Amino acid sequence: MLRGSQVELRAWQEDDVSPLLALRNDVALQNMLIAQARPNSVERVRRWLVDKSGREDGLFFVIAELTSQRCLGYLQLIDMHPLHGTAELGICIAPGAQGQGYGREALRLLEDYAHRMFSLRKIVLRVRADIPAAKFYPKIGYREVGCLRSHVHVDGQYLDVLMMEKILFP
Repeated sequence: MLRGSQVELRAWQEDDVSPLLALRNDVALQNMLIAQARPNSVERVRRWLVDKSGREDGLFFVIAELTSQRCLGYLQLIDMHPLHGTAELGICIAPGAQGQGYGREALRLLEDYAHRMFSLRKIVLRVRADIPAAKFYPKIGYREVGCLRSHVHVDGQYLDVLMMEKILFP
């Protein structure tokens, strides 16, 4: 649906269930996403996909490698508020696909689409302060607007979560 030079953002397909199942069952990755990891069956992931892709107050895309159509992860906007022009971002890229520019391009495509089609003017996100993504987001225009101290419990310790935002247009 949305094409860049490396990735395509598209609706999920049956072939995506297996790689998304692996992401949803990766405990370390789910911890980085501030999600509470739990066992996921194929059927549970399908229900999750149907729910996420069917929401009226959000957008959900699979991030696919452009030439192979291999599922690299997903991204979503949730709690979209048309009156305010805001939404919250969630993104998950497979560990083996991180650091290769896929996330950067996927976010650029999503931001442009959300602005043009839904008149979104601001995207907010939450990210653990101790992971590489916290340094990545400022490089693509997100700015820190707050810190939730000792907010999430991971592996026996409480960690900070940064609140960030990006103004798409004033």
